[in-house]
Amino acid sequence: MITTIAVSSHVATFINIFTVEATKQQALLDHLKTDTETINKQPGFITANFHRSLDGIRVINYVQWTSIEASKAIHQNPDISASFASYQDLGVSLDLRYYEVALTRGQPIKVEAHNNLITQIDLFHVTPEDQQSLLQKLTQVIDPVIAKQTGNLSTAWIRSLDGNRIINYSQWSNKDAYDAAMSNLNWAADSEEQAAIKNLVQQLDSHLYQIDFIADTNGLLT
Repeated sequence: MITTIAVSSHVATFINIFTVEATKQQALLDHLKTDTETINKQPGFITANFHRSLDGIRVINYVQWTSIEASKAIHQNPDISASFASYQDLGVSLDLRYYEVALTRGQPIKVEAHNNLITQIDLFHVTPEDQQSLLQKLTQVIDPVIAKQTGNLSTAWIRSLDGNRIINYSQWSNKDAYDAAMSNLNWAADSEEQAAIKNLVQQLDSHLYQIDFIADTNGLLT
């Protein structure tokens, strides 16, 4: 089971960001596994990848469908709708949006279980009118600096279709390489560029993740 993250008009990307108490992260993942065993049988489903944050408070589900319409159709299944409602029992906060991959850099981005890679996911909150400007600055100013860091394998810049989010999805060889890069990092942006980026970002959430399990139409791999 491998998911490829690439610029493509043939795949609909749906990203679910779950925020939960660290003590309930595993319970949330168990719940998601059960739901996915039903969702992966729905028409139009391609793959789903479940990332658990190392600090325990986030789970990100990166789902690919053949179309947005196919993704929305699952809510017509009463069992799936009822299961989604039950997340409230875990005190889960949800951020569910459709996205598109705007740019990739580095090695082909392959998401698979048991690869021991560390995934850095930065979630930028932005207003729709500023999304394109922020994306341009991030990819032109920040991404070249990330690319120079030892241990950085690849990066995808992903924007929400509603204009309110930008995601930086970066793969690192291991956590030590990531930590070393962050401690030595010089963003090499002048103060004017830094200020311009900060002025466009409403909120930034950054966490490190590992793949917990993945799914395709054949089943789950944990």
